[in-house]
Amino acid sequence: MSMITVKNLSAGYGFVNVLRDISLDITAGEIVAVLGSNGVGKTTLNNTLSGLIKPKSGEVLFEGKSIVGASPETIVDLGMIHVPEGRKLFPNLSVRDNLELGSYRRGKSDRAANLEDVLDTFPKLRDRINQIAGTLSGGEQQMVAIGRGLMSNPKLLILDEPSLGLSPLLVEQMFDLIKRINEKGLTILLVEQNVIQSLAIADRAYVIEEGAIAISGNAADLQDNSELKKSYLGL
Repeated sequence: MSMITVKNLSAGYGFVNVLRDISLDITAGEIVAVLGSNGVGKTTLNNTLSGLIKPKSGEVLFEGKSIVGASPETIVDLGMIHVPEGRKLFPNLSVRDNLELGSYRRGKSDRAANLEDVLDTFPKLRDRINQIAGTLSGGEQQMVAIGRGLMSNPKLLILDEPSLGLSPLLVEQMFDLIKRINEKGLTILLVEQNVIQSLAIADRAYVIEEGAIAISGNAADLQDNSELKKSYLGL
């Protein structure tokens, strides 16, 4: 079943087009990676899918229903949850408060059970549950950000640069956690600059260059793509 289908999507800011005729699809249960350098439009794509930016043209279908023009609140209610770049935690609130805010609009009736699931997924957070979020390490803050998204019973979880600013060891651990979350049945759109790690866990991938899809295919095949290696891995 198609979870989300994007057709000929163009979007931007004012008179500036950032995305140009983007088309992609995600099937339920997949990890699909959207890869590209800084500034190519990855975050603009996330914000457009989440309703924060209105597209200039094109179509976005979520479980077969058009969400073009829908408010961010409506999109959250449908089950598309966006974990933004930079974590965007409430730094003066506790870990518990940040997590529970994830169920403000969706998942409220399952709050206690979901909190236990999140703490099982991220055991470090159980020890930090009453700690002020702004005092956590970068890796721990990213766990809170993802955990907050999981609190809302997502159907599709959009992860925007989850490895940003993490040490190499924490990056490896973070991608392992993302794979484990997906293995529980959650569909994930992984938006990243980290090409190697993303392709290692994704089912399929799209590469954006200058606001358009330049390369797409199965992740395993793209690991051997000479054009991708030359552009992003320097090989």
